[in-house]
Amino acid sequence: MIDIRLKYQASIFVDADDITPSPDITASLIGIFGDRNLVPGTFQEIGFASPLPKVRFRLSATNNEWSISFGTRRIDIDKNPTDPKGSNIGELSDFCSDAIGFFERILNRFNKRANRLTLNTNGLFGEMTEDRLSTVYRKLFIPTKFYNENPPFEWDWRSASLIPINVAELKDSLNVIITIKRVRGEIGGQHGVSLFDRLQFTPDINTTDRNTDYRFQLTHIKDFFPTALELHNNLTREIEEYLNA
Repeated sequence: MIDIRLKYQASIFVDADDITPSPDITASLIGIFGDRNLVPGTFQEIGFASPLPKVRFRLSATNNEWSISFGTRRIDIDKNPTDPKGSNIGELSDFCSDAIGFFERILNRFNKRANRLTLNTNGLFGEMTEDRLSTVYRKLFIPTKFYNENPPFEWDWRSASLIPINVAELKDSLNVIITIKRVRGEIGGQHGVSLFDRLQFTPDINTTDRNTDYRFQLTHIKDFFPTALELHNNLTREIEEYLNA
């Protein structure tokens, strides 16, 4: 049902303040990821502990397919589309395997622990008729009289649950968040830019932010992402079946 893949992201929340765009750090990370042909660069981190932008380090592919961003308190691994359909992004299972490998390289070099782990994706469902989009809206909402008589052309449905989880025998809690939006926009293609009106699907699976202890080592990271992947796929299948029923 996902027709266009917009992004995959895996993150670990660590104290990465010391991973700066200095010559020695840059040389070290280029060496670690030498086989991936990633180019060093920087980005502006805004809003963390200071109103002023902070220059942080980033590695990225020349076509921006892969990006590894070293924020002050988190490291993000993104896989981005290189064509309008996001066909290069591939299967989420392959992305999780790559992300685990990337984190392993980083943690073996910098010996960090994380206090939060996240996996989230962003995609667009296939095209639907106006009647079908209105039917989905009524499945997810109980509209007031006005919106029942005048179905909205944009809406946002979001649910978040907290569930227990074991991560490599460590008891923890997991935020499970699903967002479905009806969105309009433009997308490029072989024949130029075209308009779209679709459902955007954004699952976000992450360990709780209520526990700030740096408790996750590499063994926990290797266990978390397969668990999050399975939950992600089950939730996606459940949503698809519910919307198609």
